[in-house]
Amino acid sequence: MTADIARKYRTFWPRFWAGFIDGFVLLPLVWIDSAVWTNISATPFLVFWFVVYSLSGVAYTVVLHGLYGQTIGKRVMGVKVLDISEARLSMRQAVLRDSVLLLLLVWALAIDLPTVFVGKSPYAEGASMTAAHWISLYAMLAWFALELITMLTNDKRRALHDLVAGSVVVRVARATDTPNEQTLRA
Repeated sequence: MTADIARKYRTFWPRFWAGFIDGFVLLPLVWIDSAVWTNISATPFLVFWFVVYSLSGVAYTVVLHGLYGQTIGKRVMGVKVLDISEARLSMRQAVLRDSVLLLLLVWALAIDLPTVFVGKSPYAEGASMTAAHWISLYAMLAWFALELITMLTNDKRRALHDLVAGSVVVRVARATDTPNEQTLRA
């Protein structure tokens, strides 16, 4: 692989920082969640909100990857998710990229929804961690570790979710680059 091609796939740090940026984009939802649990006691609304809030991060990445190939963080950091042939990513591939995480989140929802159905916050102080919670937590940590291992051990830096979806992340011009910087980054 030539140096220019190899550089195109060196996306670990831009992806890392894109995750932080996306976290800040989603941060207002944390504040809204806190306000909901503090001020609302209507169980049907709490159930609805808990599901929406729990799936919001995955929905954000799936929709933006499917429509644009980039989340806001990836756009700022100058990386884009493409099909392995480097064509536009399809919505199906965007869903596949997050399918394992989505399944793990549905599992976590199933664990916590009974608590929400009785009008209690699953985050309440004194809420106990059941065996199902620990399994869910370790499954998510294992998935994350496998993602890192696969990304760091192949030439195109394809994480496990990229292998599942047939996608690849490449460097592109950042939204903040001047035309000169875009030429240098290409």
